[in-house]
Amino acid sequence: MIVCSILLDARASGAGLPRRLAALRPLRQRRDLRLELLLADDTGDQRLMRMASRHEVRLVTTEGTPLGDRLNTAVAHSQGQVLLFPAPGPLISPGWLVDTLADIERHAQDAVVLTALRPNRLMLLWQRLRHQPLADTLCVSRAWFERIGGCDPSLDTEALPDLIARLHACQARVTAVEA
Repeated sequence: MIVCSILLDARASGAGLPRRLAALRPLRQRRDLRLELLLADDTGDQRLMRMASRHEVRLVTTEGTPLGDRLNTAVAHSQGQVLLFPAPGPLISPGWLVDTLADIERHAQDAVVLTALRPNRLMLLWQRLRHQPLADTLCVSRAWFERIGGCDPSLDTEALPDLIARLHACQARVTAVEA
């Protein structure tokens, strides 16, 4: 079984970080998954050290740069052959993750996007006006992440949607699955 690195960002997670870490606990307790959890931190908040220790998370100190650059720094410190960027919304099903990792390991897919249910047009407009991109979970092979140059270091909230778009543009085998 391959190693999967789950990458989170302290600033982007905000006050929901403890809930996100707690939601990942069932995945970490599975014996059929080899996971490492990394948290990019540019806040310097001392509470994160205790939280990282309690949840067995490796804390990666980053500069106060855009999200794309912080995620690239966290990826550089990771060891997984697969990278998982979880969205703040829906929980990740252990079965989905096991199947996705198996598909990526045998090269049946290069990336999988777990999409939240798409909102109606009014909600899309509201999100666009508030500068909130749609939240999708991305699971991508490290080889493809590195092949396309990782996240755009100049992008903040659009870093992951841009990464997904570039994967599509580079003809990676990307599958979208609804949560």
